[in-house]
Formats: sequence, structure tokens, C-alpha cells
Amino acid sequence: MVGFYSDPALEQQHAAIFQTLKGSQSVLPPGINEAEFERILASFERIVGQKNIVVGSDLINFRDPYPLDEDAHQPSAAICPSSVEEIQAILKIANQDHVPLWITSRGKNFGYGGPAPRVPGSVVLSLHRMDRILEVNEQLGYVVVEPGTTFFDVNRYFKENDVGLWCGVPALGWGSVVGNTLDRGHGYTITGDRQHKIASMEVVLPSGEILRTGQWGVPNSPSTHACSNNFGPQVDGLFLQSNLGIVTKLGVYVDIAPPAYMSVAVHCSEVADIAPLIDSLQQLYREDTLQNHAHIVNINHFASRDSQKHMQQTQPGPLTEQVLSKLRQKYKTGYWRCVFDLYGPRSLVLARFARVEAVISKTVPQARLEHTLIEGENGKPVDNTKIGTLGVGAPSMFAAKLADYNLPADGSGAGAHIDVTLILPGEGKVVLDWFVKMRGLMEAHGADPFIGCHVFDKHILFVQEYVFDKTQAVHRERGRKVLVSILAAAETAGFASYRSHLQHMDAVQNLFSFNRHIYRRFVEQIKAAIDPNGIIAPGKQGIWPQKRIGKLPAQNL
Repeated sequence: MVGFYSDPALEQQHAAIFQTLKGSQSVLPPGINEAEFERILASFERIVGQKNIVVGSDLINFRDPYPLDEDAHQPSAAICPSSVEEIQAILKIANQDHVPLWITSRGKNFGYGGPAPRVPGSVVLSLHRMDRILEVNEQLGYVVVEPGTTFFDVNRYFKENDVGLWCGVPALGWGSVVGNTLDRGHGYTITGDRQHKIASMEVVLPSGEILRTGQWGVPNSPSTHACSNNFGPQVDGLFLQSNLGIVTKLGVYVDIAPPAYMSVAVHCSEVADIAPLIDSLQQLYREDTLQNHAHIVNINHFASRDSQKHMQQTQPGPLTEQVLSKLRQKYKTGYWRCVFDLYGPRSLVLARFARVEAVISKTVPQARLEHTLIEGENGKPVDNTKIGTLGVGAPSMFAAKLADYNLPADGSGAGAHIDVTLILPGEGKVVLDWFVKMRGLMEAHGADPFIGCHVFDKHILFVQEYVFDKTQAVHRERGRKVLVSILAAAETAGFASYRSHLQHMDAVQNLFSFNRHIYRRFVEQIKAAIDPNGIIAPGKQGIWPQKRIGKLPAQNL
């Protein structure tokens, strides 16, 4: 059986989530019969070895860990290469036999489909064994890593080698730095918006050729990872949320560990307070006072990290106003809790906080601010291991508890969540109006409104999480209805998702309909040119090959 983590605790947590899934069905790649597939698997086995080919019951590790449809998106096999050369050899066979490959780094984008393929019967190409940290440059503040490198790995390297760098981490640290960046995920430090902090890429194209972007395209250049500029069109973006190639190495900028650090929390008591709070944050971004993105959650979301719902309320349905009031008192917060961080020399951190305090106290006078200032010891930078929060780039698994919120009191069931994350403008009234609409929609379906807002300098990522027990059919059916309702309302309002679950990729892509879907047609023309056999992740983000492989699902146009 393929292993996924050298850390026993992470390996156990992985198994605990995936082993609760319904058993896998035997499926074949589209248009390929059983005898042909056995021959193809034998060819793959000669490349990576038998122990790195996954079939049968072990394929449960390459399914959607949080499914609304238990039988959807099942792979036919998984291959786990350890090198670029093995990937090239796999691509040669896949091109010859027209085998669709679904690429995953570590497959930990839970809530969006995990490692499962868009097209049933695809062979999952899992890059988790390629886990080297290839370069760390403390002076210029960048790292170069392979797809299997996790946020825990990078943080551990920094500490073991006394490197004065921080890497912005997502809510769960067991995911891939490469995979999270390519899927437009983010961390919570200054460089947390990693899709805009890419230094360079190495990409294996569907033909097997290797492309390097930015100054990495200049052999032996001293500027290799210091500047992302190409000479001509900037092509890095073509490989974000993409099925145009396989990114095998990534250079990405990280944070210089600061001499002082301050965590800031803003508590707003009323639902309507989110509007002036958003506007205050936008003003502070325009002034360049804020450095990382602010994160706002409502009391439902915040309280889920401490206890399950049956401990908060026994009656069915969404949490009542009385229960919400008690939770606000218990956690000494408001309906909204906003956190962000300040970094740099002590004097500069204090000056930034003074400005934050002045702006928020004027625009949201009822808000309560908390702050904690921490300085490095003996002239050294701040030690983030002593703080342990997302704002200092300290990876953890704490947020995984959210998925268990709606489990029964008897300890049965298996927790899950599925997310819809929309791009909203950074305008307080728009965000408030949308929240009120979404809270009503989710509560009408009997679901609690789990809301999180990632506030950037001009836009908001508005996260709506449906948390459920994946063993209960009624929970899964409610989830399908909730998501369809949210996406329908978003289409009417003109809001698109920034990333999507597998089952909604076509629907989200259809929103980009300007000039008869010219964006999709343009990208699909590129795909037809560089992937004429359509083997790389057909259907990812609603981008399909022009040459159909077997009987692929019909596009939802």
C-alpha cells in the first residue's frame, strides 16, 4: 500500500478520513477495455514499480473525501512517480493509448474534490513522492520545491537550519505548497497570496517536453528565481488551475521573519457591522497600512472550532438567536470576528496599529480591538514556533475539527464539508447584502451559515461552507440543494467562484460567457495545440479537449 506521510500522526489522520468512504467501484478509462487496461498498467508498472501503482480497494485514497455523491468521480488507477523522467515516460504511454490523467500534488483540497478526477475512470497521477526542497534563499526570500513538499516540510526545514524565513500556510498544513499555489489557495502572512508571488515554474508539457518560466528559462542565470519576468507574454498563469501541463518544480517568494509582530482582532457585535468594517479595511489597504489579508468569520464558524453542534443546541435546525448570544458571551466576541497581523520593526508596527485604531474607531465605533505585540529575543527575529498561528506561518491541523461539527452525540458518523467561495468586490454594503441573502438561503434549508471572508485589497473571497455527516443520505441531499441554490443566486448576482468542486466546474466556467465564451474557446485552442490527445485532466475548470477521449461526459454548455 502506498504511504502518504512520514509523520505517523498525519498518515493516521489521512487514513481516518478516507477509510470512512464507501468502497470503490471497478471502473475503466473511457474507451478502454479491461484487457487493454491491464496491458497499460503493466507498462506503467515497469516505470514506477508495482508498489507505486494503486488499484482495487486502495483507490479509496484517491476519491473525494467529502462527497455529496458517493459514486461520482472514481479513478481507474493511480500512479505515484518519483521523478520528472518517470512522468515523461508515463505521458508517452498515456498519449499512445489515450489514457486521461488527473494530476494531483497531495490531493488535500478538501471541500473541492480532493484527489478525485473530474472524468470517472481517469488514472490519477499523484506527485506526493516528489517531495524535495531544492533551494532556500534567505537573502532574497524564496524557496524552490517539488509538488509533494508540504507546509510542515518547509516550516521544519526553516527551523532545523535556523533560516530566518516564514512561509504563509493555509488552514491545514499537510497540503502541498505547489498544489495550493496552483489552485489559487493562500496563506495568511504578507506573501500569503502565493499565486501572485510565483518566481518560476518547471512544467512538463503533455508532449513530455520541459518548460521553465521566468528567468529560469535563461540557463545558469544568477537571476533565476529573483524575477518572474519572461521576455514576451507571461505564461505562468496558464498553469494555474490548469490542464495544460504538469508543474514539477515551483519557485515561490516567502516572508522575511520580522523583528516584531502584532496580532490584531476586531470584534463587531452586530451583523450590520460587517459593512463599515469592510470599508475600513479597504481604506487601510489603500493607504498601505495593512500588510496581510484580513480574515472575518461569523460566530457560527468561530464556535465550531471548540465544540460540536450537539453540545451547543439539541433542537434541530440552525442555531437559534439565544444560542448564538450565549456563544458570543462565552467566547467574548461579537457576531463577527476579524483578525489580521502587522510585521516589521517595533516602531513601524506600533505606527501601523495606531492608524488601524484611528480608522476603525471612527468608522466602526462600537467595535472592540485586541492586540498582542511580540518581539524577537536577543536581537533575533520573532520565533513563529512560539506563537503557532496562521498569521506567523505556523502550520497545524487544528482547523480539521470543523468538519466534525454536525456529527451525532453518540460519536457515530464521519465529518465533511463542501465549499462555495465567491469573488465579491471590496464594498461593505455589497458584502452585507450578500451575507443576509445567503444566511436566509442556508437557514431555509436547515443549515447553519458558516461564513468566512478573506479580505484582500480590492476584493473579498466570500466562503460559504456546508458542514455535514457524509454517512447520512439526508445530509448529502440537503447539501446538493444548498449548493445548487447558492450557485443559482450567484449567477443572478454576477458573482463567480474563485475555485470549485469538481461537480460544478462546468457551471462556473459557463459564467464567463462574454463574446460567446471566448475565454474558454481561447484556452481550449491552446489545449488542442499542446495536448492534441487531450490526456491531461480533461474537464478541469470546465476546459475540455477538442479531441474527445472515449465517451467523456457531455459538457454542460
